[in-house]
Amino acid sequence: MKLLKHIQITCISSVLILLSNCGSNAIDPIEIEKDDTPSDLIISDLDEDGIINEADSCDTTPSGALIDAYGCRIINEYDPNYFLVWQDEFSDEGALDSTKWHHQIIPPNNGGWFNGEKQHYTDRITNSYVSDDALIIKAIKESYEVDGSIQNYTSARLNATFSFRYGRIDVRAKLPGSAGTWPAIWTLGTNINEIGNYFGSTYGNVGWPSCGEIDIMEQNGWDKTELIGHFHWGHTSTGEYASYGKTAIIEDAMDEFHIYSLEWTQGQLKVLLDNNVFLTMNNTASIPYDNPHYILLNIAMGGNLGGAIEADFSSDSMQVDYVRVYMKE
Repeated sequence: MKLLKHIQITCISSVLILLSNCGSNAIDPIEIEKDDTPSDLIISDLDEDGIINEADSCDTTPSGALIDAYGCRIINEYDPNYFLVWQDEFSDEGALDSTKWHHQIIPPNNGGWFNGEKQHYTDRITNSYVSDDALIIKAIKESYEVDGSIQNYTSARLNATFSFRYGRIDVRAKLPGSAGTWPAIWTLGTNINEIGNYFGSTYGNVGWPSCGEIDIMEQNGWDKTELIGHFHWGHTSTGEYASYGKTAIIEDAMDEFHIYSLEWTQGQLKVLLDNNVFLTMNNTASIPYDNPHYILLNIAMGGNLGGAIEADFSSDSMQVDYVRVYMKE
């Protein structure tokens, strides 16, 4: 009987592992119906993570944590002190997951967008979609009207529906190479209450720059070998605008995927390219980086940082392999 019980446990453990996603991404918990359990076998899952104890390598996982196929929390590949709390691996073809992403499409600046940008953002699948396990944000030359305002380009501006305070963001992406494109991976404070954004006034109504902005990756439209990291904020006492940023050299941003990252703690903010820090700023009481932020992904056209758009531009895109957010205990 002991041998039979051992075989039963081994078989069930093997099936659970095979059914699980064996990669490093989060998996859906697997439940075993009580009525299907053999009467002589007691199955226990002490940490209730969907992996039975016999197959669980980490049997004290906190409730609700994202885990791998062996029941262990998923750690950051560069820093094991960070645990995965939110992700999109863009594995489902077609439309974006609307539980994770919001299309911001309402122009907030008198029918247009700020910074002299030349596009309208849409929620059409032609401007943002998943293909070959990657998010595609596609800027297209076409006439498009929103409430009487006509622009000659369309694109997508995505808000993550997840907010967080302190942690690490890793975004693996390939950037557009056309002159005039202005790609960005960035964050804003959830208390901005910008027209058409996901969070509205849920967390406040301080506006920009008092909400704080973190530019993890920007590129201008005329030098695609330059990468920009930048902080913009309003002083927490006076509201006075201030900013600080640096650049890094990147030779193949449009041909190869790179990892664009932010490390944000109570004491410091760091922007990284392929895990190499190129911008650091101390986090003090005078700057508003103690409130939750959300991620934005977009391509703008023209404007202050996009510059002149090439005359024969037809379309270009930013490809995103994954977006991952990690936090410490």
